[in-house]
Amino acid sequence: MEEPLNIALLCHPTVGGSGILATELGHRLADRGHEIYVISERPPFRLREDHPRIHFCESTPVEFPLFKSPDHTLPLATRIAEVCTNHKIDLIHAHYAIPHTAAAWIAKELIGQAAPPIITTLHGTDIIYLGAMAEYRPLLQHVLEASNLVTCVSRNLKERTEQLFNLDTEIEVVPNFFEPKPVTRSREDIRASLDVGDGVLAIHASNLRSIKRIDLMLDALKEAVSRCDANLLIMAGAEASRIQPEIKKRDLESHVRIVDDVYEIDNYYAASDFTLYTSEYESFCLGILEGMRHGLPSIAFEVGGIPEVVVNEDSGILVPFGDIEALGAAIVRLVGDRDCRKEMGASARARAEKEFSAGAIVDSYLGAYRRVLARESSM
Repeated sequence: MEEPLNIALLCHPTVGGSGILATELGHRLADRGHEIYVISERPPFRLREDHPRIHFCESTPVEFPLFKSPDHTLPLATRIAEVCTNHKIDLIHAHYAIPHTAAAWIAKELIGQAAPPIITTLHGTDIIYLGAMAEYRPLLQHVLEASNLVTCVSRNLKERTEQLFNLDTEIEVVPNFFEPKPVTRSREDIRASLDVGDGVLAIHASNLRSIKRIDLMLDALKEAVSRCDANLLIMAGAEASRIQPEIKKRDLESHVRIVDDVYEIDNYYAASDFTLYTSEYESFCLGILEGMRHGLPSIAFEVGGIPEVVVNEDSGILVPFGDIEALGAAIVRLVGDRDCRKEMGASARARAEKEFSAGAIVDSYLGAYRRVLARESSM
């Protein structure tokens, strides 16, 4: 039997795909006997701090009069070095290159020869947007080269990374996974609380960043409600007040519900009929996978890694980016065809369970850890 590992896990604490994936990975690794040290400015969303092998290590950003904003990276690097030294960390797994891999690289410089290897998992915007910025690109190139292994959550993201950077570092594709929590409220109870009755309900869950293009989603919904009774539930992982004027401007107040209790998200998926995503780019789209595990088909723009998750006309409907008319027609189609929703939903669940199961993905990461450690020990 292989020895358990001491793993430092670096991730954003906010609601979003990278933090959720990192946290769930940590839980699964801890369940298998590994000691997981989560280093972040606050406990990440969904982190089970009561788990005996999950250890939260706070990294506090520094406020200083000369800085326009708090410094995250250098205090994080110092904390990583401290945790690695005090707990004999075997490897660092950084989710998001900036600031986490950058901080891990600085920590390695602080620790010296005994520093553990770094595995970097890229989730999308750290490469697609920061990688295109002159202020970040040289640093990204350096810290990715300094990583012992880079993983990407989709083939599309790997291809984009290879286009942007000429890396000697090995890049593997390890997709996201999602395992639903038990549903604790009935479909009828949730729908009564939303006042949607028996109406067809689309669900969108995200942090509402501009890349999610909520404006295009609302445009498509406006297009659809002229031909069907469609309802949209937005599970807001961030402040939703800024989208309220957009809803009002389109006279959609009676068709849109906003809920910010993202801890109950599995209950809301179970009460919905399909997911709706209009992002201009997604490296994977964990929200779609979450819906698939609950048997929901998806309507989305055909961008980034989404076609690797959703099979068009099988587990959902994909349309070209920005085609509001086609998106509206897809909404009308699923609202009006219960059998289509059920058939696509069944295919979506089967695909999610087969291709994106927690067991297989965690095995992939553990295999990557062991290969990196074996390679390092032989040098």
